[in-house]
Amino acid sequence: MDIILLIGAGFNIAGGIGIFVSQFVELPYSFPRVTAPDRADPPDYMVYRLFTVGTAFSFGALYLYLFFHRENAYPFLIFGMALKYWAFLTSLIAYRRYRIPAAVFFNFGLGNLAVGILFSAYLLMR
Repeated sequence: MDIILLIGAGFNIAGGIGIFVSQFVELPYSFPRVTAPDRADPPDYMVYRLFTVGTAFSFGALYLYLFFHRENAYPFLIFGMALKYWAFLTSLIAYRRYRIPAAVFFNFGLGNLAVGILFSAYLLMR
């Protein structure tokens, strides 16, 4: 079951890298490439995008830490699990209401749902 912590870490770190790199090049199943800075709409969009990258890396590092210090996993994974379900819900809303690309919904939304379910299983099996 501890492999779930590594899966969560890898998912977050890979996701952060993908979101960061997608600013510069078109990646399959990732967020759309960013427009030129003078055409960003809304102008503060990049603040949220870069914050998302940092959040993904931070949680990836946390899940990696928890892999090596399993005794601390329970309280942090409750929060991480809730955040994964929230990421799924927000991407579902964005997909249905605001028409984000299906590839982004499948990669980001369903990926976070899968990791949330794995975290739930980890917590229930402890």
